[in-house]
Amino acid sequence: MTRSVFGLGVLVSLLLAIAVTVLACASSAPATPTAAKAAAQPTAPAGTSPAGTSPAGAATAAPAAPTSAAGQPAAKAVVELRAGSSSPKEHVLSVSTDDFAERVKKKTNGEVNVRVFYGALGAEQQLAQAVASGSVDMGMVSNGNAARFTDAFLVYDLPFLFKEFDSVFKSLEGPVGQKALAQFEKDLGIKMLYVQSYGWGRDIYVAKKAVKIPDDIKGLKIRVVSSPVDLATVKAWGANPTPVDYGQLYTAMQQGTVDGEGLPLSPFHADKHYEVVKYGVRLGYQSAVEMFFINPKKFASLSPQHQQAMLEAAKEAQEWGRKNLPGYLDKVVDEMIKTTGFQYYKPTTEEFAKWSSVRETVWKQVAEEQKGKLDLDMANQIFQAQQ
Repeated sequence: MTRSVFGLGVLVSLLLAIAVTVLACASSAPATPTAAKAAAQPTAPAGTSPAGTSPAGAATAAPAAPTSAAGQPAAKAVVELRAGSSSPKEHVLSVSTDDFAERVKKKTNGEVNVRVFYGALGAEQQLAQAVASGSVDMGMVSNGNAARFTDAFLVYDLPFLFKEFDSVFKSLEGPVGQKALAQFEKDLGIKMLYVQSYGWGRDIYVAKKAVKIPDDIKGLKIRVVSSPVDLATVKAWGANPTPVDYGQLYTAMQQGTVDGEGLPLSPFHADKHYEVVKYGVRLGYQSAVEMFFINPKKFASLSPQHQQAMLEAAKEAQEWGRKNLPGYLDKVVDEMIKTTGFQYYKPTTEEFAKWSSVRETVWKQVAEEQKGKLDLDMANQIFQAQQ
């Protein structure tokens, strides 16, 4: 009996020892993988739930699109285009470019920004090459300076082709002008946007003597653009045509490298040539317009909506300049005469006839020199249409 009781006691003690051991192991066992993973996650800020769960632990939708501080969809990235103006900000061409840029901004709700650089990205010929290569997005070149790259505007360069400046735009809108602009695009490898107005054609300016008739410039060195038409015209008046890049012209006039210049009124005023040139004669002997264009690949990279907005802005800017810039120049002339002592002579009918008498001679000469490039019949059609 005693041995039985003793055996039962031993058995009970053994069972109790086993139970204590099991409980100790359970309390010190490592966390399950799920619990470890949950413990490793950063604690969510107060009042929020961990990503992917709602406060109650339910799954949530994918993260929402970025929003602004006001809770509105984030604004689209702005497309910035670099536009080179060959002139200072006061120039009518820069005024026109600024007008175009503002229209583009409004029509695209600020999504396209045309940033204008005034005289900082090179002269016109450099701008034309830079835009064609893509190193500059937008640029400009006059019909005269474009002669280095294309024959498209040889007809428009002819002296005394147009009797009124607005007739230049009427012609450019017709079949002759559209053909010339298409050739210009092809030859330069650019996308044409619109034609900027100088407000007036080329005049003759002389540093140190009054000018009324062609005899007054005989033997003088007159700056011209590198156009066969301009060279022939000035030579027909008895002067010595001298090509000078526009960026060097002020200094050339100041130092006496040339005695005079053939130039539209707007750059003459904007670049303060009246400081070194005191006499001018109002002739408008040659049409002066500026082609404003964009790199074609850059244009193609824009969305269809932005392309359409840009073309609409270009059309409106052309019409605005055509309508407003001639009157703007009239005010400029009046102010310049009053404040600088510059003398701007308007020739009589008889005096003007002496200047324009070279028209047929120059036309025939250039047509002969530029066979296959200048259509004299086309020039005569343009001229006769204004009768």
